[in-house]
Amino acid sequence: MVDGAYAGDLMRPNYEVTVGSKTFSRADGPELVDVKVSRNIGLPTDFAEVCVVGSNSYSLKKGDNAKVKLGYDDTMEITFSGLVENISHEVNRVRIIALGVGARLLRLRLNRVYLSQTAGLIVKNIAQEAKVKVKTASDGITFPVYTVDDSTNGYEHILKLAERCNFDAYITENEELVFKEWGNPKNTPLKYGQEIIRLEAFDYFPLFTSTKVYGESPSSVKGSDTYHWLTKKEVKGEAGSGAVLSVHDPTIRDQKTAETVAKAKMEKLKYTFGLVVETVGNPFIKLGDNVTLEDIPYSALKGSLEVRSVEHYLSKDKGFMSILTCWRRA
Repeated sequence: MVDGAYAGDLMRPNYEVTVGSKTFSRADGPELVDVKVSRNIGLPTDFAEVCVVGSNSYSLKKGDNAKVKLGYDDTMEITFSGLVENISHEVNRVRIIALGVGARLLRLRLNRVYLSQTAGLIVKNIAQEAKVKVKTASDGITFPVYTVDDSTNGYEHILKLAERCNFDAYITENEELVFKEWGNPKNTPLKYGQEIIRLEAFDYFPLFTSTKVYGESPSSVKGSDTYHWLTKKEVKGEAGSGAVLSVHDPTIRDQKTAETVAKAKMEKLKYTFGLVVETVGNPFIKLGDNVTLEDIPYSALKGSLEVRSVEHYLSKDKGFMSILTCWRRA
């Protein structure tokens, strides 16, 4: 599978794994045993696991830069970039674990108060403190006052802001943070009977079909810029109907923001259909992309699916495959 077109039997999986100053490639010999890459939207668990034949000549160390390229023949794509977290020496193998730069956000603890800042600007500042580059950070909600404290790590603060804005938050394969609403992604068709190896669907009945969000220190009578004024008017946002998910959020200080957050949470509740797709290895499918299943005989599986996690496996025994976890709104 190369960039949406079926690769055919003549395409040979290829790789290039760089750890520090050492590069493992198919052209250099059979040093690589296997490699696994896992990346997710909303979870700070991006990692690569590389297993190579044991040797005393490797000068590998914790903290080295790590990069994984996968593909076919001369066409390869970066699927992971990060830093070596652990190196374990086995009897005849060396196993290398590398984490994405989201780990820097996990280790970051801040105490800071933001006044009249958008969610995007707050996220940019948190990323800057963790030395993480930002690819995209959309504005989202404007908070009259927003507090970041060290009881929660930097990544969790970003995820909470993303949830309030109905945004996605993830790290790209090039170590850049994305914080934005999902929309207009690239679509990759996957052909049933050719590229798809396995399918597993999950169709959930929603526990809640509406949301109510309650704010703190009501100010909507005077406007969000007067967050310090207390009134008797309740700050509450609602969306949907039926079984209610009630949330109290002290960062919300005005009626408009409460309504925006209620709608954002309602949109997340609509994601009740999930699908795991195991396919012929495809390094060109990215987080936030769409996939569609072509020639599929099951009508419930038709339509666009949002890619929420990507895993790639390459080994001498099983070849090259990708596993995609996708969502679709009900």
